[in-house]
Amino acid sequence: MKLSFDRAHLIAGLVYAALGMGLGIYMAAGQNHVQHVTHAHLLLVGFLLSVIYATIHRLWLRESGSVLARLQFGFHHVGVVLMVAGLFLLYGGHFSHGQLEPVLAGSSILVLLALLKMLALVVIVGRKAAPVPEAKEFAG
Repeated sequence: MKLSFDRAHLIAGLVYAALGMGLGIYMAAGQNHVQHVTHAHLLLVGFLLSVIYATIHRLWLRESGSVLARLQFGFHHVGVVLMVAGLFLLYGGHFSHGQLEPVLAGSSILVLLALLKMLALVVIVGRKAAPVPEAKEFAG
């Protein structure tokens, strides 16, 4: 089964949300909030940005199966996974900041490049996309 970019971003975002909420519950239960930065990045960079990308694909980039779209998807999700793993190891005290600096810097750059690729997709492909049909009114 081949997933569309909107659905793939949405599924990944929901996985990040479940992990972020699970980490939040774990921290609350243990009264140890040392991973609050990891928790925030999971929810904001992982969940929220992925859902925003899913929405952009759904509404404006419906026909975008381009190399640029594949690169954007890969850069974002590889960046998020590396960023969250690096933050988890850093705030868990497993490695020093100096040891994790290349991972954290590289992952941040990947996430930024993914954002810039999405901007390019919206500017280039978004102009060519057909308008989305108007939503029907809810009659409840």
